[in-house]
Amino acid sequence: MRWLRKIGLLGAWTGLLGVGLALAQVTPVQTKPPVLAPAPAPGGKFAPGPAPDPVVPPRLDKFATPPVIPPPQAQAPVPPVDKFSAPPPGASPPSAAVPQPPPRSPRTAAPAEPPPALPVPTNEPPALGQLRALLGPGVTLTYGSAVVTNPATGALRLADVLLRQRGEQIAAAELLLDGLRPDGITSATAQGMTLTAEDGTATLIGKVELRDLAVTRPAPGAQLRPDQVALGYLRVEALAVQGARPVAITEAVVQDYLPGRVGRVSFAGLDVLVPEAGVLDRVKIARIALEGVELHAVLAALAAGDVPPRPNADYSLAIEGITVTQGDARVGALGALRMAGVQGQGRPDTGRVTLEGLRVEPFPLIEDWLRKLGYAALTGDLSAETRFDATAGRLELIGFLLGIRDAAAMGLSFTLEGVGAEAASRMDFQDARLAAFSLRYLDQSLLGRLAAAEAATTRRTERQIRDGWATQAAGAMAGGGAVAPVLAAVQRLLRGQATEVTITAAPPKPVPVSELPPLALGGPPAMQRALGITATAR
Repeated sequence: MRWLRKIGLLGAWTGLLGVGLALAQVTPVQTKPPVLAPAPAPGGKFAPGPAPDPVVPPRLDKFATPPVIPPPQAQAPVPPVDKFSAPPPGASPPSAAVPQPPPRSPRTAAPAEPPPALPVPTNEPPALGQLRALLGPGVTLTYGSAVVTNPATGALRLADVLLRQRGEQIAAAELLLDGLRPDGITSATAQGMTLTAEDGTATLIGKVELRDLAVTRPAPGAQLRPDQVALGYLRVEALAVQGARPVAITEAVVQDYLPGRVGRVSFAGLDVLVPEAGVLDRVKIARIALEGVELHAVLAALAAGDVPPRPNADYSLAIEGITVTQGDARVGALGALRMAGVQGQGRPDTGRVTLEGLRVEPFPLIEDWLRKLGYAALTGDLSAETRFDATAGRLELIGFLLGIRDAAAMGLSFTLEGVGAEAASRMDFQDARLAAFSLRYLDQSLLGRLAAAEAATTRRTERQIRDGWATQAAGAMAGGGAVAPVLAAVQRLLRGQATEVTITAAPPKPVPVSELPPLALGGPPAMQRALGITATAR
């Protein structure tokens, strides 16, 4: 919602939710798992199921059209909000103080313009004036009731709240506020929220908790920038975005979104529909967590189109329990993606990335290929570790390892010199020089499976096929001369006489990266002479 990014309290809530879609925290609060959709019924995979017993509220798919949930009566206890539940039987219609989004025809993209702002009630608690100042001009605030719960601090409980600006609105069954001031708020809790965008897209939120919000008001007509908002804590429960690309999140938490502070972000129970994506249409992630990054500076740089600053402290990122599906079939899964690093403080920067339990199922594009090679699925792991010494200008890929179980493994390492800190942050190595390189391949059964699959469809034996590969390698490498030792090692692997080949480069002097493409055009002999390439097989 465009206008949410222009106002204080609500702009911070929605803006920081967007932050979390890219960032996350290490220790999330445990919550119940997301409610799963019922068995598919006629009308689509995510359509609601058949009506249950009228005494029990029906469970709906989180991506179905959101039900209308009536707000509670003024001062009454607020019942738990379930974004996936229909209103209980016999529920009274919503209070007249909370207008519902106008109905939209299939051809109408945006809801109707809201009516003119209502006059401020004469008996309104003074603290609500602070709230209106915080929201800014152009935002209409109406409510069913307002009760002062703490006269000393001006704490309020609002029921049946509605905020509107042009064709967008936010409704909440209950809103608790404390420490209101024109530039921020000490704490706020909202329950039973519905955000409706101009195009009619609805976002349901069960509960929002916020603490220590401060907003620097932008100049008239200017957009609110990420660095003009500071926030101590934000927690969102049971979020479901409707529309063309539905998204559901069980919980999102942002902590220490403050200037100069290292923040933490986490998500739990992320569920995304991606229609028309080709080989997949749904992605589920159990948990995303990040810590050790100055969120305030990163978001400000991204908003300005600049490169985010490098972390100056230890950081970690974990994305766990990833499942990708197409229809009712699982396409792939990943146990965890983990990143960790040590930055700055007079030490070389080090980083490590691992992919654990990567599994690719036999979906249609690769099913025949996997079957011919005798694989039920592909499973493997990946790890990479880097070290960057900004003082020396040296970047090292200490070890990159990709292993596909019962197939093959590949390892890679290299050293680059003349790498500046800014170039490293941009991943721009055109001015760097290659000082060393090593590539290792270990065959566990893949080449044999490929030869057997080709032999099954031709009149040649596996031996003839592998000898043919060796002959093709000689032609590709212009065999002979300086490349002869390298060619011999590769041919032993292709013929099945060896299972492991290691190729290394130790140039007499570091070679500029920008000169590698012209060297490659000169063919393998030119590359071998310039880089000092050797190979071994065993």
